[in-house]
Amino acid sequence: MNEPLRAEHFYKFFQCPHWIWYDIYGDAKRRKHVPPLLDMIYQGKMVGAHILKNHKKFEEIKPELFRDLEEAFMATLELMKQGKNIYHGVLMSENWVGMPDLLEARPGKSEFGDWEYVVYDAQSSLELRDENKFQLIFYSLILERLQGKRPKEAYAIDPQGNERSFLVEDFVEQFHLTRLQIEKILDGQKPPPFLKSGCKRTPWYSLCVEETNGCSDVSLIYRLSQADQRRLYDIGITTVQDIANADVNDLQTKLEDWPFDKLVRFNNQAKVLISNEPIITRKPEFPDVRHEIYFDIESDPTRDIDYLLGMVVKDTTKKSEPEYKYFFAKSKEEEPKMWKEFLDFLVGLEDFVIYHYAYYERQVFDRLVLRYGAPSVLVNKFKENTIDLHLKVVESVVLPLYFYSLKDVAKYFGYKWNAQDAGGAESVVWFSEWLDGGNNEILKKILKYNEDDVRATLLIKEWLSQHKPTKRKEKLDSEES
Repeated sequence: MNEPLRAEHFYKFFQCPHWIWYDIYGDAKRRKHVPPLLDMIYQGKMVGAHILKNHKKFEEIKPELFRDLEEAFMATLELMKQGKNIYHGVLMSENWVGMPDLLEARPGKSEFGDWEYVVYDAQSSLELRDENKFQLIFYSLILERLQGKRPKEAYAIDPQGNERSFLVEDFVEQFHLTRLQIEKILDGQKPPPFLKSGCKRTPWYSLCVEETNGCSDVSLIYRLSQADQRRLYDIGITTVQDIANADVNDLQTKLEDWPFDKLVRFNNQAKVLISNEPIITRKPEFPDVRHEIYFDIESDPTRDIDYLLGMVVKDTTKKSEPEYKYFFAKSKEEEPKMWKEFLDFLVGLEDFVIYHYAYYERQVFDRLVLRYGAPSVLVNKFKENTIDLHLKVVESVVLPLYFYSLKDVAKYFGYKWNAQDAGGAESVVWFSEWLDGGNNEILKKILKYNEDDVRATLLIKEWLSQHKPTKRKEKLDSEES
């Protein structure tokens, strides 16, 4: 293996194994540029050392040394010999290279002296997915080679200084299984076709779609996992056509441990991808109220701020255009004021329902309640009058789409965003640019993007309300919600 194994390979592998392969063997002209900040957002990282410095004392490697990783590694070793805490030190051993966010010296015994090192990653949240754990294990195993002792635990730290750890030993076996798969890719073994939501975060997404579509692989079916793909391959189902043509009862005898609803869903999704025509399984019920609120939140996880609460307010008794409203925080210090303004708005709502798409808005609401508080009557008022339209879509319609995100579904229904390639992460990049320069045109762009999101949410609700179930109801009554 000529290509060094790096910590970033574990993150890339869990998003899309092809990412690693394309980086080495793909046509560079097909690679889409992804701004570094956008990549950090996708990875759930903090931005900059200044936030971490609020909670830890550390030394930094001189920036000019990073022109040569060997020099940065030697500088890291010198600081480790002095027992210093180190921000973005470089760890190297044979063909392994890692750069943990923080190396912290703690009392103990190691090759360096009366201290031993543990590793931290600075994250926007304390969620530890496999890609987070495996990167930390990777650093810990390099540390073992350098200091003669494996750290017992590895750590994540969030912007508030909260820490979460896990026992390295508990995941070492899984780590090595993944490492072996990554090393095969580094050696030139191309992974089998598979399309997943993580592919969207890569600079090679268009190639992933093109190649998976080219062979009509079963992974094009929404919610079909890699484990599902392997099981289907084992029984000779490799393409979308295969599963569309299969008898669901026959599949059930071969996949006895799979819920029947799951097989029906895959079968229907495959048929829709081939016909390119949606199937409406049932008409969802929506409350008949005067005020419909379509709600969307923009957050910057790298700075730990929820900076925009936007909504479209539709008065169903009037024919006027639904009004866009928003509450905005220019900084972390303004976040409590924005929250109070939103709660005051909530107080005045009567005969209403709040629509949002997917779980994020509920999640942020709970986070802001914990952070700044809210009367229980308002908490209940919000939670008892919110409807997740993503769930309504999934339980009521089968669409000829690979993914059911807000952008995918609303674009299919005909909505056009002002910024065609924009997403929530891009909005964070614009927010960062606006903070740096105060350009009001960028602020307008942020607000327009948020307005597009809530108007797209409104369009989805109205589409669902206006369309009736498909008359051809083959095997649809068992559709999984």
